[in-house]
Amino acid sequence: MHIIHHTKQTLLYYKNDPWCKKTSCFDITMGSFDGAETCELVGLYLLAQLQSLDVNVGLYRDDGLAVSDINPKQIEDMKKKICKIFKNNRLNITIDANKRVVDFLDVSFNLQKECYSHRPFMKPNQTTNYVHKNSNHPPTIKKNIPSNIAKRLSTNSKNKKIFEAITTPYNEALSKSGYHQTLNYNEEETAHQKKSKQEQNCVMVQPPFP
Repeated sequence: MHIIHHTKQTLLYYKNDPWCKKTSCFDITMGSFDGAETCELVGLYLLAQLQSLDVNVGLYRDDGLAVSDINPKQIEDMKKKICKIFKNNRLNITIDANKRVVDFLDVSFNLQKECYSHRPFMKPNQTTNYVHKNSNHPPTIKKNIPSNIAKRLSTNSKNKKIFEAITTPYNEALSKSGYHQTLNYNEEETAHQKKSKQEQNCVMVQPPFP
């Protein structure tokens, strides 16, 4: 903790005075490697404290998803315990509990047993932009943009019907960026994903770079 607090002192100066965010010189830079590593360290520290609770928690940066096979009242009690752990670490957290449809990162999960599905998720009023075809980015990067988008959307779609229902804004964004390909459902990718899931029963963890 001491190392993190010490290294996060601001190094930005304006008119010979250190630039301060609000009333403190302590700052976590958003989008930088430095900020991402700090976020990972804090997240791992909090996950370690949550191990005592009967809940499975996944965390990516500052977004988390938790699953537990207990009744709604017990989940509300669990919510209070999680909030208390964060408060003890002088952090705030917002929790939406007992949800049957969950939006996490760029995927929306319908968790109802009778109609379970998953589909790509896009925030309301979100504008999607891609690197333009005439930019000076490496040709290999630009060439693979449409296929990589199709691959990710196929993976995040339970079936072809869902895929075809959500591709319009992505196709429009590609067209505006100079690409004339139409996104197609990649059945081989989803089949490979299912096969890999059956063959492997392990959890992969990528620790922060030291």
